[in-house]
Amino acid sequence: MPKSRERYPSTESNKKLSSPKKGNMNSKTSEFKKRLIILGKFIARSLMLKVFIIVFSLNLILAAIYSSLEGIPYYLGLYWATDTLTNTGSGLVPPSSIRTWLLTTIFMWIGLGITLLFVEFVYVHIFQKLKGDREIKFSNHIILIGWNPKVRHFLRNLPGDLGGDHNYVLISDITDRPFDLPKVVEFIRGNPEEERILKRAGIEKAQQTIIVVEDDAEAVLIAMTIQSLNIDVRISVNLQNEENIKHLKRLGIEQIVCDEELTGNALIEAFYKNQEDFFL
Repeated sequence: MPKSRERYPSTESNKKLSSPKKGNMNSKTSEFKKRLIILGKFIARSLMLKVFIIVFSLNLILAAIYSSLEGIPYYLGLYWATDTLTNTGSGLVPPSSIRTWLLTTIFMWIGLGITLLFVEFVYVHIFQKLKGDREIKFSNHIILIGWNPKVRHFLRNLPGDLGGDHNYVLISDITDRPFDLPKVVEFIRGNPEEERILKRAGIEKAQQTIIVVEDDAEAVLIAMTIQSLNIDVRISVNLQNEENIKHLKRLGIEQIVCDEELTGNALIEAFYKNQEDFFL
């Protein structure tokens, strides 16, 4: 008799079949965790959200005070507090005594002040972010110095999820925030040779700096300034000419990428590759 086919595959087959799915699930889970980390960083940096939490807490306290004074349910007190602080003025829960009328008037002025401060804060916050006039508060971040095609390539091709593993800050002496700079990268406008600009970027608490500028003398000067502010920060420098490597070596900087050296090595490799192809 012919052997009957197994209705279900063996346990080993099941394991083999399920392993790719598990791999996909793990990658999706890690991706989700990175997204949560980025969201958490955004919330921690958002001053607007902190202002909202303070105002909302004040709203809850005022609701409790008003409902106690007027002898009304808390939900009506909450409606009154929201109506007063937001300057809506619907009057659906009117005060019934002189003291609560005075209290309402005071809190209406407070609400107006909060509204004006909020509008000013939003304007200043957005303006400072676009102009790069902010001050970095977080630590253990990576500072990129210079904005050019090399830095764009670095950010586009960096392995992993940008902003998930590290915080990034860009320093560049340009007028406005670059339109193609990823949102997770903070922007500081100014001359990176100046100590005050480096301090605004949090150089004293930074983990690493990557210097990519067009002028070698500027790159060496920036590296010297950084070392004077934070001796422990790791520094990587991109140079144009091989002759200038010795200046960085004297500073104890080992992570140096020289364009002249890289191009020369690539040309030598291409030359020998063509020679091999010719003789084959």
